[in-house]
Amino acid sequence: MTREPLPLGVPDTYALRRRVLLVGAVSLLLFLVVSYTIAWLGISDAWLLVALALIYLLVVRPLMKPVRDALALRRRLAYDAYRGERQGKDGA
Repeated sequence: MTREPLPLGVPDTYALRRRVLLVGAVSLLLFLVVSYTIAWLGISDAWLLVALALIYLLVVRPLMKPVRDALALRRRLAYDAYRGERQGKDGA
């Protein structure tokens, strides 16, 4: 299965899907490691919330940035197409 190269500026949806799966796998692994470590140490479960907040800020958000950018681009292109279509109907 070969894919044609994408035009410049168009996000690769397959790469974005792989990115989301990677972030999910890394997040699940980190959650399991952190929760096991906290249970093993016998400290308060409240530290799990702190650890999860840090995982989100330091791992998930940076890894998901290309996906957020691609979604914003897709929304902008769809809105521009909609406005162009509306202007075509109003001008005709």
